Amino acid sequence: MNRFSSHFVDNAIEYTIGRYKHWRTPAQFRPFTVNGIDWEVNPPERFYSIPEEPPVITFDKPSIFHGDRVRAHFTFQSAFNSPDPVNNRVWGLSDQRAHHKSRGALVLVHGYMMTSFTPLRLLAEPLARQGIDIYYIALPYHMKRAPLGTWSGEYGLSSDVERTIDSFRQGVMDVRSLVRWIQRERNQPVILAGMSLGAFTCCMATVVDSRPAGLISLLGGADLADIVFAGNSFYLIRRNLLKNGVGPELLDRCWAGMSPGNFRSKLPVENIIMVAGEHDPIITPENAARLWRAWDEPELTWLPCGHASLSFYARRVGDLVEQFVNRRLEEVEAEEPVRQADGMVAD
Repeated sequence: MNRFSSHFVDNAIEYTIGRYKHWRTPAQFRPFTVNGIDWEVNPPERFYSIPEEPPVITFDKPSIFHGDRVRAHFTFQSAFNSPDPVNNRVWGLSDQRAHHKSRGALVLVHGYMMTSFTPLRLLAEPLARQGIDIYYIALPYHMKRAPLGTWSGEYGLSSDVERTIDSFRQGVMDVRSLVRWIQRERNQPVILAGMSLGAFTCCMATVVDSRPAGLISLLGGADLADIVFAGNSFYLIRRNLLKNGVGPELLDRCWAGMSPGNFRSKLPVENIIMVAGEHDPIITPENAARLWRAWDEPELTWLPCGHASLSFYARRVGDLVEQFVNRRLEEVEAEEPVRQADGMVAD
């Protein structure tokens, strides 16, 4: 796919779905105090911290299929308390191996404005068939977490600078809480995979958390503020910010603690892979490359696509995800006897 065709697909979706929703949405900018967003006194380890105890997760109406797979929706109370009660109840979908016989777990986090987990399920289905537990988690203000009268993601990323910070913070905390529950209750290695905004979320989760066995960044980048000023997709949000005196430098300063490229992941570089679009107008190639360089150049696959047009390469992305997850789980399994032996010697 060349630049013209990828941009045609991206723009067609943007102008028929994305821009339409934004046009019908009132301007959301609220005045804020720049000094109140002080990342020096809010380091990531403190800002994204979660309770020591895992959340209580409820699984609703499980259904058994293929003999040994159990699919169910799950909910738990977010560790972050936003002003919208419906948003504070984390919601997701699990596809687990019966009787907890899975080799490991994959947590998948969707992108901005997505209304279902279907695209991610296409990527994860081969792994689910191999007996790996899959957890799809909804980001704040998306899907069933969207307050009545709002569309999926309307409050998640907007010209309301401080609410966007709170939403992103909540998303990272929710992912970390789910990882803690899986490791505590299922005793499984967990791999994180995120797409677009979900990739930023998962990347920031590994900045403060070394527990994930691996990280897959699909269309992620170094600088979250950059996407607002990069292209047409966030034109209306950008216009509202500029109208109120918030330019690229100020927004970058306000959202610095949400940009993975400003930090280092706690995971070894070999436990991270990235997928980026050569013609992506949202997470630009420059944005993706900055993260790649900041994180010591992990494995990076460039695809000849844009943002939405990544869907044309779903099979290839699915293969990359499958190969990486299996490789990491095999490595963890090989490391386990060594850790147990070290523990016996230490005793």
